[in-house]
Amino acid sequence: MSAEESIRQLHAGLSDMFDMVDEQLADTVNALVTADRSLAEAVRARDKQVDAMERDHDAQCFRILNSSQPQDKQLRMVIAALRISSHLERIGDLCKNVCKATPRLDDHTGWRSDTYIMDLADAARRIVRAARDAFAGRDRLKARLVLAYDRQVDRAYRETLATLEAKRPVGDSGAGTLLYLATISKALERIADHAKSIARCVVYFVEGTDIRYAHSQGSTNSVRS
Repeated sequence: MSAEESIRQLHAGLSDMFDMVDEQLADTVNALVTADRSLAEAVRARDKQVDAMERDHDAQCFRILNSSQPQDKQLRMVIAALRISSHLERIGDLCKNVCKATPRLDDHTGWRSDTYIMDLADAARRIVRAARDAFAGRDRLKARLVLAYDRQVDRAYRETLATLEAKRPVGDSGAGTLLYLATISKALERIADHAKSIARCVVYFVEGTDIRYAHSQGSTNSVRS
């Protein structure tokens, strides 16, 4: 099999993993909205499939490196794909964490209207789908837009923390609920961070520019195509 054909298969396999993780996140948010225990449990059970996809995907990357001798942009795709699969696996883990906490909120329905968590959840879904679209189209401009979308997530996260801080109980009553809400909020914020990292990987394999540390270095490192 040629290196080009191997890269096409790699891209297709990673697209499948994206679809699986996107479904996990959609079900996670739906379980959160509806307090659906069975849906939350289904998300947790499917996490093993995401883990298996990461292992299979990484094995495929190593086979390409060992046998196909990819060059330039093909090599960047393999490197980026290894990073992306890791970020997708972490998103799957975070979905599982949210679903672990979701059933604990059954008796506290007021949190949906009293906090910004659902805004945060919707923003996390949008940024993951934007990262998926950038990857599917190998679109560096869409990928860079994801970095801007992350600011919306950060704002929703800050607003959520502020509402939780305002609801802090004097005694132990309600403290457990706030802890679960804080855990869910942080998981959603981290999901968006992984989507942002995926977008940076897309920029890297499309144009050869590593923008992971551009904010701290004041410049970017480029690789010639």
